[in-house]
Amino acid sequence: MWRIIIIGFYSAGFARYDYALRNYKDVYTGASRSTGYIRNTDKEKQYARSVVNQQISNLFSKNGISLSKQADLTFSIDPYTYQLTVSGNADRDTLSQIEKLLNEGDNAKNIWTHAWICMHDSDNEIVNSQANRTKANQYSLWHEVYETTGYDARNATYRNGTFIAEDGTDLLALFKEKAKNGAGYELYSNRWLEYAKNGWKKENDLVLKIGFDSSGLYDIGQERGYGATQNMWMKGISQSIFEASV
Repeated sequence: MWRIIIIGFYSAGFARYDYALRNYKDVYTGASRSTGYIRNTDKEKQYARSVVNQQISNLFSKNGISLSKQADLTFSIDPYTYQLTVSGNADRDTLSQIEKLLNEGDNAKNIWTHAWICMHDSDNEIVNSQANRTKANQYSLWHEVYETTGYDARNATYRNGTFIAEDGTDLLALFKEKAKNGAGYELYSNRWLEYAKNGWKKENDLVLKIGFDSSGLYDIGQERGYGATQNMWMKGISQSIFEASV
């Protein structure tokens, strides 16, 4: 089974981008910051875009999917399940087939992560209208709690200063017991308690959309994109959908 094999991880607050691209090492080398973040250069992001484009092109080709030059699709990806949905001007059967392929393995997760990285400038500031720090914090909180406890934070009920799961488990106590370090526990437990005041807001879920047409992926919601028709601002490092070797 052919899959998009970009691998990535991100958690706001305690963050790292740890990518491994087949036949191309250290695409996201970045530069260290005292806060623990790693910056990714425009050149790195542009090369990664060409790699992902080529992988998607190969995936479609191997499965007999041929899109017209007029095709214009949108991939929308849930930040928790990484379930991807496809919309656009292709026929329903083609959209369904693409959706099925991109939801195999970690394909959708890897596209989400690539889109998320490309939504930041060289100082890791968010430059896309789809995202903000509140959404990023809610995203990282959910994943930190889920990966630490195995529970979905959205389903917990705030009661007497803690969070109670549907089965009665005290999630704050469990989170503290299993947290990898005290600083992480303080950060995420305090963030969780902030959400208790207002409730989990679905509008702050970090659902990401990225476009796809005959030239490959293109960014939605930002002035400086990395799509083949968006990257004229990047002097001397533009790459087409077919220039990457994968």
